Amino acid sequence: MKKPVRLFICQSCGQDYSRWAGKCESCGEWNTIVEEGGQERFAKTITKNQIERYAKPRPITDIKEEDYKRIPTGFSELDHVLGGGIVPGSMTLIGGEPGVGKSTLILEMSKSLAKNKKVLYISGEESAGQISLRAKRMGIESKNIFISSEIYVDNIASMIVNEEPGVVFVDSIQTITRESLPNGAGTVTQLRECSQILLETAKKTNIPIFLIGHITKEGSIAGPKVLEHIVDTVLYFDSDKLNYYRLLRGIKNRFGAVGDIAVFEMRATGLTEVKDKHNLFISSNHESRTGSIISVVMEGSRALSVEVQALVSRSSYSQARRTAEGLDNKRLVLLAAVLEKFMGLKMVECDIFCNLAGGLNIDEPALDLAICASIVSSYIEKTAKTHYAVIGEVGLSGEVRSVSHLNIRLKELESIGIKHLLLPKGNIPEIQNKNLKIELIGIESVRELEKIF
Repeated sequence: MKKPVRLFICQSCGQDYSRWAGKCESCGEWNTIVEEGGQERFAKTITKNQIERYAKPRPITDIKEEDYKRIPTGFSELDHVLGGGIVPGSMTLIGGEPGVGKSTLILEMSKSLAKNKKVLYISGEESAGQISLRAKRMGIESKNIFISSEIYVDNIASMIVNEEPGVVFVDSIQTITRESLPNGAGTVTQLRECSQILLETAKKTNIPIFLIGHITKEGSIAGPKVLEHIVDTVLYFDSDKLNYYRLLRGIKNRFGAVGDIAVFEMRATGLTEVKDKHNLFISSNHESRTGSIISVVMEGSRALSVEVQALVSRSSYSQARRTAEGLDNKRLVLLAAVLEKFMGLKMVECDIFCNLAGGLNIDEPALDLAICASIVSSYIEKTAKTHYAVIGEVGLSGEVRSVSHLNIRLKELESIGIKHLLLPKGNIPEIQNKNLKIELIGIESVRELEKIF
């Protein structure tokens, strides 16, 4: 009998090692490599019988596309993020910080799905009584919602096969374990094995499974490489802690577009979807303030109107500060240097504070020109002209570069009443709608920003 192989696994990225090390060479984290003790792993040789047991490959032209009838969640915005609804047999991971509303979201989904389907809610963190109390507070009373506190994955797989529910929710995957493994719940080995068993169960039974995943202090789902590789769809649920709004963003989707968002509002009775997002992140009196500029960003296949705010004040320190909230701080430093060189503004003497209204967190080059315009507005203490918006990417030589998805952005700006748009000159030939009600002002350099004031 061959000697068992000792295996060490990084708990952050899942990288395997034959011996312990202080730093993981794959993800760069320290003190995350742990021995997965008690596992006997042997080198296996492939026998002739194993070689003969395989499914014969078929030409791709002979394979018919499986026509899945998607299941509506009861939230039109969530259906849009999922690509049209829940795909039977799929496995979806919902990640987020503690208290953001993950359990509330799946209870709201259970309420809607239970009207036509049997829902199985498996909770390894809360007892059935705790879930029942929360459900009553949210006004959820349905005999089609079944609660279980099972934590062993083999029992859960058998339960799914025997009970034949329409949808399964597992809250959370970090509490689920496999009895045959000696490792504790939440380790990379347990996550990998449990997720794989649940995935096989979903594919065999054609029952969709939703997994809840915790966010670590670094801001990533525990065992991210393992979980994101296995599941079909990954959704991140986040929000500003001082905000009532919750953003659900799709970062992986095998059945739809990536990057789409759904906006929810947290209330005492639960989560309510926000369908009208046109003026959600724009202040009502933005046109009467300096340093406030309207722009539009792309979130997946959708355009979203945003308000960029900037405050420029004389620095009281030897080194001026550059602070950004919801924007890339390094990008702010770069744009401030561009304005100083090509517009003659003495940015080195000023502190610059910039953020997106409403607690959004977006990093898109198309916001560059709006950031520059907001900084200039605050610096010269002049408000932008009424019903003006700005989009465009700014290069290091001060040039204004074209942006993508211009026609979708124009439609969004037109819906919120924008009448004039400052944009890259190279984008104008791409416009398809010749009957636009928006005046287009094409520019080639940041020096032309004065047209908006």
